Amino acid sequence: MKLFPKRKKDDAELKPNALSKGITAGYQRIQGGWASWMMRRTENFSRRTWFVLLILFVLCTGTYSIYLGVSAFTGKKSNLITITPIKKPKHVTETGEANVEPAEVSEAEYSRIKRFRVYMDSLARSPAGKTLYDSIIHHRPGLMDSVRFIENYYQQLKQK
Repeated sequence: MKLFPKRKKDDAELKPNALSKGITAGYQRIQGGWASWMMRRTENFSRRTWFVLLILFVLCTGTYSIYLGVSAFTGKKSNLITITPIKKPKHVTETGEANVEPAEVSEAEYSRIKRFRVYMDSLARSPAGKTLYDSIIHHRPGLMDSVRFIENYYQQLKQK
């Protein structure tokens, strides 16, 4: 059993689609045009001209490479890459749940919530109030769920 066995390529991976064929053909057309333009421009160069151009190219690239190497070690402080250590925030391990106290619902607030639920139920049952109820529920879709949640929460607090 080999550690890295060769994978077989599917036929779908080998077949290029029409878009990639078009892009490849366009790129080859541009590349061929550039090559023919360069051939026309340089076909009259002598051997000596090619040699001089080669020497100039080597001198220019060599000089620039040496400049980059030397400036890396003796360059200005503003050009140097600085390393900034990563600092962990102090509050990263805190969950925020340690000091959370259970919310208390007073009897007056609970009675207000209960009256509101009764009012909404009466709106839902009457034909005249049904449009108002639907409008309220349409603009505040989770309202009645929140009211039921608060009532259940109050009942749990009352049982403790």
